[in-house]
Amino acid sequence: MHDHLEEESIPLPVEFQERMQALESQVRDLQLSKQRSVTLFHEAPTPALLLNAAGRVEDANAAACGLFGRTPEVLLGKRLDQFLSPTSHGALDVLLKQVSRTSLKQRGEVQLLHSDGALSDLLLDVVSSQQDGKFLYFHMGLTDVTSYKQAHQTLLDGHATLAQQIEGQASIVRALNQELEQTSSTFIQQLHLPVARAMNLLGQLRHVLGEPADEISHPLLKTEQAVQQVTALMASMDRYMQMRSMRVHLRPIDLNRVLREVVKNAQPVMVDRNVQLSQDTLPTVQGDSQALYVILDEYVANALKFTKERELARIRVLVREMASEYHIGVEDNGTGFNMRQKDKLFRLFGRLHSSKEYEGTGVGLVTVRRSCERFGGRVWAEGKTGQGATFWFAWPKTVVLAG
Repeated sequence: MHDHLEEESIPLPVEFQERMQALESQVRDLQLSKQRSVTLFHEAPTPALLLNAAGRVEDANAAACGLFGRTPEVLLGKRLDQFLSPTSHGALDVLLKQVSRTSLKQRGEVQLLHSDGALSDLLLDVVSSQQDGKFLYFHMGLTDVTSYKQAHQTLLDGHATLAQQIEGQASIVRALNQELEQTSSTFIQQLHLPVARAMNLLGQLRHVLGEPADEISHPLLKTEQAVQQVTALMASMDRYMQMRSMRVHLRPIDLNRVLREVVKNAQPVMVDRNVQLSQDTLPTVQGDSQALYVILDEYVANALKFTKERELARIRVLVREMASEYHIGVEDNGTGFNMRQKDKLFRLFGRLHSSKEYEGTGVGLVTVRRSCERFGGRVWAEGKTGQGATFWFAWPKTVVLAG
């Protein structure tokens, strides 16, 4: 027998060996995963830092080192705020506290201070990494937004300059427009007296001549008609200029009352004519009584003019209520018009018929358009040659005054 027994190795149970092998495999997988994560972090194209709870740099990838212009040895272990402008220290501190308090991703902006004193604007995206409720580190993504902010500021500066230029041009246009309106109004006023004198002289001449021969009477009549046309044009232009510059008084206006006044004043034109005038019940709208009178007066006068050849003139005032506006129309059974020419109707001096056939100045409908537009409304017309026309205006339920 030997003095001592040789130690014999006792084999481990198979189940224990399998569990050990499984654990070793898991450890290898974890180490491999960690190595991959480290590699991905360091080789990521986006600059990134890992900070401890005190805000010191624990790790920095290659992109972050390039952004900071420092080696890892310079960055690691240092507080991040050492590399920021003094004005950014407070912003960084607040950002890290918000992440710690909420455990949610937070975003903020700071300025990076380069070794040469230059500054870069950085956008920070920060999230805290935890394990079993225990803080591990702050993961910080960094984006250099210097070029973007410079471009944005350049755009803002350009916009401000352009806005200033536009306002300057608008001011000039307003001044020129005001001067033009004053000149036009003064010109019309100055014409009234000589035109009135001319009409008076023609009347005196006719009185002196008595019953002149046709070769004298005919040109005299043409002259009187020409002066009357000038007088009518001056009156139309005067009304147009007044509607452009009048002071608006917004209040509830019953359109039925306005229409009654229009029809009352139109009675002299309807003498010796068979006119059937009817209407829908019109709404009460927010507006200016003078502007609404002018609109309805021009439309009714227009309908009376173009139905003068009819044995029975039928004129109807219509209303259609929409969600945000009223459509008011004046329908007639008169001459009508070709819809291909409708765009000329509301232009200054935009006549569709010869002045020899139908009197008029070509100013009335443009006055309507201008009046409606001042209150946020609009105008249009529908018609068919020989079958009449309907002239519409849309009046908003909520008025927004234009210039």
